[in-house]
Amino acid sequence: METSTKNETLHIRIAEKGKLYSLEGNYKEALRHYKEAIKMMQQFKDSEIFFQHYSQCVMEALELSGAHDEVISFCERYIDFLDQKDDDSIIIKKHYATVLEKKAIQHLHKDEKDISLELLKEAQSHVGNGKQPITDQLVNWLQRGFMITKQQIAALQKKHQYFIVRADLVNPKIAFELPEIIS
Repeated sequence: METSTKNETLHIRIAEKGKLYSLEGNYKEALRHYKEAIKMMQQFKDSEIFFQHYSQCVMEALELSGAHDEVISFCERYIDFLDQKDDDSIIIKKHYATVLEKKAIQHLHKDEKDISLELLKEAQSHVGNGKQPITDQLVNWLQRGFMITKQQIAALQKKHQYFIVRADLVNPKIAFELPEIIS
């Protein structure tokens, strides 16, 4: 029984190590750990909750590494996943808005302001104005025709705790290093 419990939490420990790598800026190792954690957790109950969390971690690592097209693709797949839910709950609307915001930010990084504005307005349609401060601020700036720099985006993300992988939320004591053979 104790071994079973250890196996059930191993994916959490591996993901935690991935978060530590992400905080160091080693996104390749972070992604390797997240990928393995996602594979492992799928065999256990409540895997959807972990899948959503680990998916966010993956998207963050990709975004921070500058892989904006990959994040856009990931967001599109996640939106397809949400479309299959056939659920109009507040939680699903919030997920849509969050993913649309993330996708819009990637388009901003690529200097595709029109696409970004359209996505941000769609995000607001899911949750309303005043619910996502980053979305609201970016819509305001884009509608006014302001130039938006990567530094402004980063400052806005930091101010509103956009990233879920933060030093204050990671537990290094439980982190588990994957053997190099696992890729």
